[in-house]
This record gives sequence, structure tokens and C-alpha cells, in this order.
Amino acid sequence: MELHYTSRSLRRRRNTDQWECSLSHVNPATGETIRTYHTLVAKTQKQAEKARDALIVRLELEGGAVGMGMPLREFLNAFLRYKEESGTIEPSTVRSYRGEVKQICAYLGNVSLDELSVGDVNKWMSDMTADGYAPKSVDKPFRLLKQALKWGMSQDLIRKNVCDYCKPPKRVKTPINALNREDRTRMLKLAIAAEAESPLGLAIELALTTGMRRGEVCALRWSDFDEKGTITVSHALGNGPGGFYLKEPKTGSSARTIPLTRHTAAVLKAKRSDTWRVMGEMGVDPGDPYILGTQVPESRPYNPTQLGKDFAAFCKMNRFDCTFHDLRHTFATMMIGNGCDVRTVASYLGHASVSITLDIYADVDPEKPPS
Repeated sequence: MELHYTSRSLRRRRNTDQWECSLSHVNPATGETIRTYHTLVAKTQKQAEKARDALIVRLELEGGAVGMGMPLREFLNAFLRYKEESGTIEPSTVRSYRGEVKQICAYLGNVSLDELSVGDVNKWMSDMTADGYAPKSVDKPFRLLKQALKWGMSQDLIRKNVCDYCKPPKRVKTPINALNREDRTRMLKLAIAAEAESPLGLAIELALTTGMRRGEVCALRWSDFDEKGTITVSHALGNGPGGFYLKEPKTGSSARTIPLTRHTAAVLKAKRSDTWRVMGEMGVDPGDPYILGTQVPESRPYNPTQLGKDFAAFCKMNRFDCTFHDLRHTFATMMIGNGCDVRTVASYLGHASVSITLDIYADVDPEKPPS
């Protein structure tokens, strides 16, 4: 039966790097709550908290498994719990990790941690490939398993990381799917015509003319809009285990200010004026609503999942073959094809470095305008 430990206190012993950590757990046989005390060594509060979290997971692993015969499924779930409780990863990353653990466990979940071999890992990746998974879809769970086993070594649960001796399938770079000039123009016209009826139209216009990601578009508030003609990306909506939540941009460079086209700026200015006028007539302080959300003080954003579904329906109806993210690619290829400096394009896209932009759009000829 598994034991679950709860942190009760963590305090530093005066003038030392030793910390006293108090934990409690329930005796599964008697139901009695038992409190235990442990000494940790750390220079800072943050380091002490990490050491405490690692101690909890180690104790739970030792208490919940019979020797080293622990199934890989239990080990990976304990690793996920450790990562989630450490607070070092975003809820959206937790959600992604859970999906990858599910993929691993579908093939290796019942293999004992101490018996996991190089052959098991190689066969798992081969089986995933045979089942139709792309190299990228095999590589991501492989990297997570490698990270988990490295942590297992740090906890003295295993002596070697078998993933160090394996290679995932080589990733094949897939061509980006960007709209040509004709389809971009047609889509933009259709989007503009639909703006009065649905937030989808404005979402499409923003993506095509700024290159913002779906979660960034949905997270825009009126305070991010400057009537001088710019929009600032200050937040994004992430998808975590409990649904969507407001988070900081993907990287430090993702927080950025992007110039708007005259039409987009005029549309936003008129929309904001309408919101302020209606709120004023109601005698209500508008606050800072989401641009694409409900125009009330307690504004709700346009759900990114719903945006994806609405866009898919829009494409099917109008015979476009692309995803919402492809509008970001369309923006980038149009900018580069029209002679814009790659460094400027990278800054608008929020890439951490120009090399990322060059790698993704290496096949775009800056001397040849998009067809």
C-alpha cells in the first residue's frame, strides 16, 4: 500500500546550512497519523524546499513499492508528482507530460524499473513508429523517460540510465504550411466580413497581420492595445490539467510589441470605443476586458480550444487547408518574402534567437515575393 507524505514544517537551524523538515503520513494498518523529522542541507530556502520535495518522493517510492520491482508506471507517476509539486514547470507542461507518460505506459507500463533494458526502450520506440507515430511524437516521450530515469539515478533507485544508450528516430523536418498570397487575401477578406458577428474574424486578422500564437491572441486585453498602432503581447493562455489559465509568455523574448496594420488598428479602436460607450451608458466601469472575450468588467476570454474548432469549421466551409498556427507561418513568410529583415521578423514572432527563425523559415527566399 502506498504511503503519502505531507510537509508540516521546514525551518533553518540558526547559523547553519541545516534545515529541520517535519513530515507526516498515515499508517495504513492503523490509520494513525505519524510525524517524522528529517535533517536537510541547503544554502537557501528554495534549495531546502527542493530537497524536501525530493525527500518526499523518495520516501513515497520506497514505501509504495516492493523493493525494486516497482512497475515503470508507478515510477513515472511519482516523478510527475515530484515535478508538479516542485513548482518548476508550468501547468501546461504538466498536462503535456501526463500525455507523454500515458504513451510510454501503453507500451512499457508493466515493466519493472530495475529490469528496464536498452532493448525494451528500443523496441518501444520501434513499436510506436510501426503504429504510425511520427519521429517527433516518439522523441518527446523518449526525452521525458530519459529525464525521469536521470532523476531516478539521483534518488539511488537505479544505477544507470538505459536511455543514454538509445537513439530516438531521426526527426524529419516537415515543410511549413503557409497560405499563398491569393489565399491569404481571400481569408483576410472573409475574416473582416465576419468580424461583426464573431470574435473569430478579428482573431484571424490579428494572427495573419501580427503572427501571434493562438494563446497569445486569446489573452489580449484592451490595456495591450495602443491607439498609436501597436499591440503588446504580455500574457498567453496556457492549457493545464484544470483547463485554461493566464500565464506569462512562452519565453522572455515572447513579451513584445508588434506594429499593427492601419485597418487592424482602426478596427480595434472602433471596437474599444463601442465597449466604452455601452459601459458608460450602463454606468459601469469597463475594467480591462479581453479584446476577443466578453465585453464586461468580469470578462471571460475566447477559449483557445473553441477558437481552434471555430477556425477548423471556417476553413472547411471556405476550402482552406491549414491550422490556426499556420497563420503565424503565413505572416512570417509574407514578411520575409517582402524583404523584411529576419531579425525584425524574429522579434515580431517572439523567438528567443534569430537562428530559430532562420531554421524554421530557411526555405523562404527573401528575394522572391510570396506567390
